[in-house]
Amino acid sequence: MPSRIPPADPPAPSWEDATAVRPPEPALQGGERVELLAASLREITRQNEKLFGELVAGERRFRGLARSVWNVQEAERRRLARDLHDGIGQTLTALKQQLDVVEQSAAVLPEAAHARLRDAAELAAQALRETRELSRLLRPQILDDLGLEPALRWLTRTFSERTGVALEVDLVGIDGRFAPDLETLAYRVVQEGLNNVAKHAGASRGQVLARREGGQLELVVADDGRGFDARAPEGDGSGLRGMRDRVELFGGRIDIGSRPGKGTRIVARVPCASAEEGSGEA
Repeated sequence: MPSRIPPADPPAPSWEDATAVRPPEPALQGGERVELLAASLREITRQNEKLFGELVAGERRFRGLARSVWNVQEAERRRLARDLHDGIGQTLTALKQQLDVVEQSAAVLPEAAHARLRDAAELAAQALRETRELSRLLRPQILDDLGLEPALRWLTRTFSERTGVALEVDLVGIDGRFAPDLETLAYRVVQEGLNNVAKHAGASRGQVLARREGGQLELVVADDGRGFDARAPEGDGSGLRGMRDRVELFGGRIDIGSRPGKGTRIVARVPCASAEEGSGEA
């Protein structure tokens, strides 16, 4: 029987084969390298533009949502103000009238009873005054009926009467009607600025300026009070953060200048349109 010859082992790789240097891939020419780099830059630019567009769209949606929430709040203020004026206000008016009638017609009552009736009528009158004031603070009817300029004149006049702070009031070019949202914003900015003067400034004099110029509505509230460090973080106590947020929602900006002992000056600038222009854009 013939013997089987075992298969030969495969040859072991030699050291020369393992360390052999393979020929390099062909190098890109100068023009090819430039084209590859340009293609990479175009792709990066496209992605950046896409991300930027998404960011702008997201910010636009956020501003629209925030303005919608703000409009709902103002609508609720308007409803509450109307309920206070037409509901509780009229009830208190009727109560005061009835107390006056009773006090005048009850001649046989002792003097102590007359005094109590007069006191009750005075309390009803005070409650009526406070209810009307609260109604106007929530949403002054004059703003909806007559517009921004009459509302600001009423606001500054009643502020001086209530606080004793002398105000210099300068209203220029705002005698027409603006878009309702803008009128509300401007009124709230001035109102909040005056609230800060009353609560924090300790001022004796102040200034309110509102003027339309170059497609912008400029609002200024200044005082000669104690001031503060404007570089400090804005807390919630003064309302400055909320004021800034509302102005920025309308594409505007607000600058606050103040130093301790040197008073405060708040300047807000907002793009503006008349009521007709605003309705046309909608």
